[in-house]
Amino acid sequence: MLLKKYEASKAFKTGEASLQRPQFAIKKLSNSLLKDYYDDMNYRKREWIHQALAELQENGIIEVRWPKYKEGEEIDKVYLNFDAIGIAYEMAGITPKQKKLEDLKLILCPLSEHPWQWVRDFWNYYNKALSKSQTAGLEINNLKGYEDLVKTLLFLPAIDEGTMKRVLSHQLFNDTKYLEKHVQNRLVSIYKRFGNIELDTDIEYLDSIGIVENPQITLVSGPLIFSSGNICTDVAELPGGIGLSFETIKELEIKELNAKAILFIENLTAYHEFLNGKIAEGPLTSNNFKNPDQVLTIYTGGFPHHALRKLLYKLKDFIQQSNNFVEVYHWGDIDYGGILIFEHLRRNYFSNLKPLFMDEYTYNKYLKYGMRFSPEYANKLTALLNDDNYNLWHKLIEVLLRNKIRLEQEGLVINMNIKK
Repeated sequence: MLLKKYEASKAFKTGEASLQRPQFAIKKLSNSLLKDYYDDMNYRKREWIHQALAELQENGIIEVRWPKYKEGEEIDKVYLNFDAIGIAYEMAGITPKQKKLEDLKLILCPLSEHPWQWVRDFWNYYNKALSKSQTAGLEINNLKGYEDLVKTLLFLPAIDEGTMKRVLSHQLFNDTKYLEKHVQNRLVSIYKRFGNIELDTDIEYLDSIGIVENPQITLVSGPLIFSSGNICTDVAELPGGIGLSFETIKELEIKELNAKAILFIENLTAYHEFLNGKIAEGPLTSNNFKNPDQVLTIYTGGFPHHALRKLLYKLKDFIQQSNNFVEVYHWGDIDYGGILIFEHLRRNYFSNLKPLFMDEYTYNKYLKYGMRFSPEYANKLTALLNDDNYNLWHKLIEVLLRNKIRLEQEGLVINMNIKK
């Protein structure tokens, strides 16, 4: 009890003894010791407590204060002597908190030269805290957990993109489920805090650093011709498009792109409805969309996974090198996540990206099919409203906040005008 008070004191943080020693008043306790001390049914409990405190006082570890005229009868306060703290830890069989902090600092040290900036930021933040004898929220009683975390972080830069989580877990810990049970939550938590991307799910965060639950397939349809090995494939000749694995995307070389436009679609239902030509909304009658067969359509499923990212980079490079100007669109949810996904695609792949069906007109037209959102969700939207990087979306965000309703792409598609 006294050691815990010491560890929470200014003296512990500064490493210098203060005028006020760690102490407790017996009458102000709220634990079992107070009940035992004042147990009228068993007076011997108080005698045992007095005897134990007397022994500690004789060894110079504590000082006991008694009320006037009640010495030996009822304790007033108990003080811990600063110069006996080391002995107190030893007698209690407790590892000193300072040693735990120093051990944790040593465990995290290898991250100081990690190749990823967000990992170095994580190390720098907590190294400063630990140097000031502050835990800053770290679980100092679980040093093994941080050993596992550091082991994982040091290994990640060398893994193949798209390494399956269970394979990685077996490589690191000889246990296919160990990573998920003991490392994943801590790993994702620090990436969320120190990384420079905001995603929806833990699976997406893991994917963004190369770890996948299962191999991902990228759905593509339209006028794209690519070669892989000795095989040349014209996607336009395949009804309904094609599903590309990461290995295929990694090896493929784009040969031709004869598209009027490229369209990224966030939702799978919307992707299939568009390919089937069932959506009959105004923007789709423009020159770029008159013939769906002339549109390269790609299903994103949210933020791009590792396989799709590689395809997007190849498309971007092909367009730049061939000087083949093509309009690029993204169609996603009219909500916080949809806006972030759009901006992620625009900033990382296609600076000329335009939104499709992500405007005030569409939102107001299908508002009754939307879903209400919480005040916490509204705060996230408000943060975007105050960020000049999201100027394109400020008017739409104002409408979202005014109605407190978001519109998911699937709900919109189902209720759109369908061609007969």
